[in-house]
Amino acid sequence: MDGKRFRRVAVLMGGASSEAEISLLSGRAVLGALREAGYEASPVELDRATNAFELPAGTEAAFVAVHGAYGEDGGLQARLDALGVPYTGSGAAASRVSFDKILSRAAFAAAGVPVPEGFALAPGEDEGDAPRLALPVVVKPPRQGSSVGVSIVRDAAQWRPAVAEARRFDPEVLVERYVPGREWSVAIAGEEALPPMEIRPKSGWYDWRNKYDDDAGTAYLFPEDDPAEDRALLAAAKETALAAYRAVGGRGVGRVDMRIDPAGRIFVLENNSIPGCTSHSILPKSAAKAGIPFPALCARILEAARCG
Repeated sequence: MDGKRFRRVAVLMGGASSEAEISLLSGRAVLGALREAGYEASPVELDRATNAFELPAGTEAAFVAVHGAYGEDGGLQARLDALGVPYTGSGAAASRVSFDKILSRAAFAAAGVPVPEGFALAPGEDEGDAPRLALPVVVKPPRQGSSVGVSIVRDAAQWRPAVAEARRFDPEVLVERYVPGREWSVAIAGEEALPPMEIRPKSGWYDWRNKYDDDAGTAYLFPEDDPAEDRALLAAAKETALAAYRAVGGRGVGRVDMRIDPAGRIFVLENNSIPGCTSHSILPKSAAKAGIPFPALCARILEAARCG
């Protein structure tokens, strides 16, 4: 025996969300890695209109690489629970909380995890001529990923258009105080917080283009490589990430995004329950920094698969 709990595995990808193309990139990368690690892995693309899918006969577990709605909001997990097929990542309830930034903010705050000051606009609520917070603020649809529909409002004239853009993707809108400073992300595999990564776009902020466009020029840095970096801050980032991950019931894998202000204070933005696995993605980069090759990372995530 080679210690594998599963042999025949389905890699779920695609679907009807706005992140379907990124999901396909992640899924194909995972598929190759699992095959390299010795699994009989089969690709399963969710229908682009309905999210319908069929698992190959004999499937023993599912590796979920479906980003965005349905893949990350608990719908797919509930379906796999009903089928009795173990799957990677968080369960249905924890996925729903992680995906909904309003719910996850409440869970973080209840657990003592710091979040930026913010408020929600209910569906149809008049946003007024300016936000209730001092500018700049970040306006986002609470149930989207990959910076879809997100705007940074630095001038009052940008406020109403930003709300309208967010409402293209969700009738409810989350508004948070913009935290100046540094953008860090801490990936989690199992119960291990991997080395924190700092994200530095060469221009603008970490929007869709800076995430996925090869020409954007975003720099991905490991603060631990800088001898002048505050070692206590590195440790605090890992501890805060694990606290946020646990606050929403995360399991198997996650990625906690945070801002660090000029005073060194950490503010958590979200826990991503299905981190990307593309060539640009933080999870595989952070795992490699920790000495975990991508096939071994995917195997570790897969071997923790379960229902419920």
